[in-house]
Amino acid sequence: MPHLIKEYAKSLGVKTSKPVVKDHFFPVLADKYITISADTNIPSKNYPYYSVVIELIKPYLNKEGIQIIQLGGETRINGVDLGLNVKFKQKGFIISNSLLHLGPDGETNHLASLKNTPVVTLFGNTLANINKPIFASGASKCINLEPKWDKKPCYKQVDPKNQISNIKAETIAQSILDLLKSKQKINFKTLHSGKAFNTKVVEIVPTSIMQISIPVDHTILIRTDYGMEEKSFLHYVKNFKTTIFSDKLIQAKALKEVGQNINNFFVFLNKDDANIPENYFRLVKSMNINFCILCKEKNDVPILRNKYFDIAVNYAYPDEEKKKVVTKNAKFLTNKKIICDNKEYLSYAHFKKGLDSSNIVIDTPEYWRDIEHFYIYDTDKNS
Repeated sequence: MPHLIKEYAKSLGVKTSKPVVKDHFFPVLADKYITISADTNIPSKNYPYYSVVIELIKPYLNKEGIQIIQLGGETRINGVDLGLNVKFKQKGFIISNSLLHLGPDGETNHLASLKNTPVVTLFGNTLANINKPIFASGASKCINLEPKWDKKPCYKQVDPKNQISNIKAETIAQSILDLLKSKQKINFKTLHSGKAFNTKVVEIVPTSIMQISIPVDHTILIRTDYGMEEKSFLHYVKNFKTTIFSDKLIQAKALKEVGQNINNFFVFLNKDDANIPENYFRLVKSMNINFCILCKEKNDVPILRNKYFDIAVNYAYPDEEKKKVVTKNAKFLTNKKIICDNKEYLSYAHFKKGLDSSNIVIDTPEYWRDIEHFYIYDTDKNS
C-alpha cells in the first residue's frame, strides 16, 4: 500500500508538497535537548517502556548536557527533565530547535521531519511504509522502528496484542545515539518485559513505623502476611488509602476503626481453615471494602469457592507458572518495591533473603510470582 499522503493527494486530485507551518515562540530554558511524545490517547501507539529507553541513554545525555523534554501525554515519563502541554505551532518551534525527536507515528514526527530534525518513529498499529515521516528522508535523519508483526498490524486504536511493546528498548536507545552521532554502543539485551511493569506499587511491611512519602500515582499495599506489629499496622492504615494482604482476618473492632481507608482486603486461606462468620462478611460489605480470598494451593480453589460461593476466591500465584527467563548475568528493573524497617527491596524473593541493594534475578518460585512487574535484561560484563 502506498504512503497515506499519496493516497490523500490522489483522492483529492492534488500534488504532494511540503506544508508550511508557522512556529510560535515558546521559551525553552535548555540549550541542548531532545523531545519525546507519548500518544496516550491511542493505546496501540503508546509505547510502554520509554522509561527504560531513557535510562539507557541518560548517561550519554548527561555527559553532553542534553535534556529531555516531553511534549504532551497525560502522565510524565520517568526520567524526562521537563513536561510541556503546548499548542501545535509551539511544538513546531520547540521541535525545530531540538537535536532529535522520538515518538509514535503521528503529527509530531511528521512535524520533526518537516523541520529537518532527526526523528525516531515507532509503529504500533500500522506499517512504517504507510505513515513514515517523508519530508526529511534517509537514515541520517529518520529511523523507523516497527515490531515483528504477528501476521500484520491491527490498524485499530486498541491492539489486543499490544505489538508496539515488542520493539526492544535497546533498539530505540541505539537508534537515538546513532542519530545523535554518538559512537557509544548500548550494552543491554531485553529478556522479558512484563505487562505490569509500569504499575507503580509500594508494599509496606508494618513491623515498624517509618517516615515515608509515597507519590499519589503509586498503589499502596499493606503486607501483614510478610510481618506485622499492631501499632505500626494501625498507623499506616490510618494514614494511607490502601489494599491489605493478610494471612488472618482483621479483628472486627480494628476494622471498624480503620475500614474507611481500606479499598481491598485479600485474605490467604486454605481448605482446612476455620469458617469465616457470616456477620464478618456483612461488616466488610457495609464498609464498601472489596473482599477476596486467595489460595496458595491451587487445589484449594474449587473447595473454597464451593464454601464461599458469594465471595471471590482466586489462586494467589498465577504468574508463577509463566515462562522463566534467567541467564547467569540477568538483572531486572521494576516499579514495584517492598519497604520494611527503612529498607527497600525489589521483590519478595529479595526481601526474604535480605537483599535490599540487589537487582539480580533470583531463580526461585517467590521471584517468578511477580514476573509481570519485571523488566528483565542481560548485559555483557566484559563489554
